[in-house]
Amino acid sequence: MKKLTIIRTFILGLLLLTAVVANAQQEKVQAAYVFLEQNKLDSAKANIDAAVIHPETVNDALAWYVRGFIYKSIYNTKEKGNKRSPSRLEGLYSFKKSLSLDAAKEYFPDNIGGIKYFASTFRNDAAESLDPIDYRTAIELFNKSQECSKIVDPSPTVLQANQTEFDFALVSVYNSVLENDNKDSARVFKFFTLAKNVYNKILALEPNNIQANIGMGKLYYNQAVNIIKSLDIDTDITKMDIIEENTKKLGTVAEPFMKTAHDLDPKREDAIIGLTGIYYILHEDSKYNIFKQKLEDIKKPK
Repeated sequence: MKKLTIIRTFILGLLLLTAVVANAQQEKVQAAYVFLEQNKLDSAKANIDAAVIHPETVNDALAWYVRGFIYKSIYNTKEKGNKRSPSRLEGLYSFKKSLSLDAAKEYFPDNIGGIKYFASTFRNDAAESLDPIDYRTAIELFNKSQECSKIVDPSPTVLQANQTEFDFALVSVYNSVLENDNKDSARVFKFFTLAKNVYNKILALEPNNIQANIGMGKLYYNQAVNIIKSLDIDTDITKMDIIEENTKKLGTVAEPFMKTAHDLDPKREDAIIGLTGIYYILHEDSKYNIFKQKLEDIKKPK
């Protein structure tokens, strides 16, 4: 009810100031508000939609703010479970439009509050869509949340932190496919490429991100391990040579990423485990023994 009280104050103030010259379009804004109070959302929508396309009120910041609030109410009442809610998009558009028209910033806090609310709903829906089937929807919804966040808090640090957090959540979905559904070569290639692209994206901005370096190293190393696991005792010797060459290539790509992570944090256990495995498939015995010993030292009871 606090929001409705704020709207009432705005509208009544506007009507008092313009009582003498009140026109039909301003009355539609008032009517829309009254219907909103009565929870007659269809009537509120019809009146406010008519007001914002009329030449007399098309550039009225208050009208657009009221429209944003009405569509926010429609979203909450009728479309909360719809990840592609048209009312949410209309509400966001309206709050943004009001911001652009409100030179005096009279409705600034409330428009920002509406946009901030929509940002949280996009972000929550993106999180719910993070699975191997709906991941594209998750990306789309997260991008909408970032669009809102750029208005609410345009700090590059905050935006990048949000992006990195989402990217790691997204790549975990891709990795889950590679770990649990690695028999279909076309599917493996698809999700391997998706995961690689996410890690490259993170590392382009944060080359010393330990988690991303380990993730990229594991990505290549695990593919080498999967190739080895696919072997059987009847594998032709010529094919064996080709497989060994391919696993070494994958290990060679994995090594610098895992090494970077280890250099940044020499006590990081998963980096040591990764390098132990990588040097094993590369047949680099001296390095393998060094990291095997490091791993044993870490696991010794203290």
